[in-house]
Amino acid sequence: MTTDNARQLLPGHLQPLETRPESSVLSVSAFDFFDGDAGSYQELVLSILVPPLIAKGEPFPKAALYPFIVGTSTSLGRSQGIERWKLPHLMNDISVTFSEDNQEMCLNVQEGDDPILELAITAHTFEPAELLFQSFMSEPSRNFKANILMKGAGYSEHEFERGSLTLFEHEMTKGLTVDEVSARPFREQWMRNGVEMFYPLESI
Repeated sequence: MTTDNARQLLPGHLQPLETRPESSVLSVSAFDFFDGDAGSYQELVLSILVPPLIAKGEPFPKAALYPFIVGTSTSLGRSQGIERWKLPHLMNDISVTFSEDNQEMCLNVQEGDDPILELAITAHTFEPAELLFQSFMSEPSRNFKANILMKGAGYSEHEFERGSLTLFEHEMTKGLTVDEVSARPFREQWMRNGVEMFYPLESI
């Protein structure tokens, strides 16, 4: 995506991380939660990649993200994300369908009959992994950061650009210049049997 478009979606204290001049990163993440405080539900998160905020002695995260819109398949999952993590949400339920074989994961996301996006990613080598991420959140008068730890029995990552991304005009994508977002994800990440652990919010 263009850096100008990324800046439009970020609060003033954050800047997009560029892969090359005037080119920034849209992160598309989907989760199939089967256990936890909010029960079983699916989630789509659209984020902008930003530089991490590191204090002396802290580990360096794999990536830092600013989620600008989140969609969930249940009201309970949505209310938890809003109240506990201050994340901006689409206020209607969405459906997230995962179709998997050994080498490819296909994702279809809709709100009712309205398509939101289609994503396909491909597998590389699956290995156990423990990954640290940062997430930034904002309210009108306060800004927050939270560390997120993801652990999985099988994690695959590559930059072979074999996947595909199709975005449709929808409330979740309305801030994006859709025709300027690459149809080929430059990095494909896939975690099986994973656990996501959110650390408490920190004011910044």
